[in-house]
Amino acid sequence: MNPPLLPTAFARLSPNPAESLAARLRERMHTPPRFYHTVTHIEAVVACVWEWTHGEPSAPLLAAALYHDAVYDARRTDNEALSATFCRDEWASVGANPADIAEAERLILATAHGSAAPQTPDETLLLDADLYVLGGSPGEYADYVHGVRAEYAHVPEPAWVAGRGRVLTTFLSRPRIFLGDWHGVSEREAAARVNLQAEHETLAGFAPAKTE
Repeated sequence: MNPPLLPTAFARLSPNPAESLAARLRERMHTPPRFYHTVTHIEAVVACVWEWTHGEPSAPLLAAALYHDAVYDARRTDNEALSATFCRDEWASVGANPADIAEAERLILATAHGSAAPQTPDETLLLDADLYVLGGSPGEYADYVHGVRAEYAHVPEPAWVAGRGRVLTTFLSRPRIFLGDWHGVSEREAAARVNLQAEHETLAGFAPAKTE
């Protein structure tokens, strides 16, 4: 974790053992091998919350941004819960405020991106930051999709097409993909819808034809 922002972020959480916290998270994120949910993704999420809070994110928001994908295994369905537990244990080990720890856990659990509306401004920021790549350039979006598909390499193509199609339909059916009012959100929203629709149409071409 070399970019200047991440050491600064960890130092905000705990000045003294910040390097050891960063090292343990980096080690945890190497297992299993990842292609999208990597340290690069964490950097991007932290950068978003840093910018949108003008460099003054709350401690729970910052912790959640750093740890929300501490555990990621595409074969599991409890990654958010395990990531929240990892965050709790790590942050508690340096004497963090229990209320802050509990809020960070709650924020991490919210990154499952269910149907419930965000409860706080911090939750809105974190969810938007986690999905920020959806509104990237076509090349950035393609890299994201390629990375996620690689993480699901164990899933046969027909099952991937069906499952991914459901995910895309869910996003496209939302009144808004991004829920915050940060600078540039309208443009990012429009780009995300173009990207998601294009992928959806591509997948439709791979779907097996229905037989009567």
